Amino acid sequence: MKSSSSGNTHFIKLDKGDDVLSTLTEYLNSKDIKSGFLTAIGVLSDVEVGYYELEKGAYVKKVLKGDYELLSLTGNVGTLNNATHPHIHVILGDNKFNCQGGHLLKATVGITCEIFLTTSDIKLERIYDDKIKLNLLSPKS
Repeated sequence: MKSSSSGNTHFIKLDKGDDVLSTLTEYLNSKDIKSGFLTAIGVLSDVEVGYYELEKGAYVKKVLKGDYELLSLTGNVGTLNNATHPHIHVILGDNKFNCQGGHLLKATVGITCEIFLTTSDIKLERIYDDKIKLNLLSPKS
């Protein structure tokens, strides 16, 4: 991983083989970042995505083996139980130019992952919603 920052803008370059979520979380913790939004492009491998099914109160998961073009990664950073927590969605393209996407649950960097992160002073935390059965992002009071 390589990184650079200026003001509230951070560039984080993940390397081939890096675990996306744990490496990003490690960076956020090292910089004490608790709030922000991010976007990225690159290539991911062996990706697990999900979509939330309200009736089940759980994510339906799908594992995508192999390499996928990371066409779009967007997400936010808040806290969950006082720990930094990135929440990320992706759109991925395969070698037949088909797209799939969802909530990013797991992924390894296939070639590179180039992330731009903008931090914020707004305090955001995930609070469990009993009706939806998810930790939803809310402004922290």
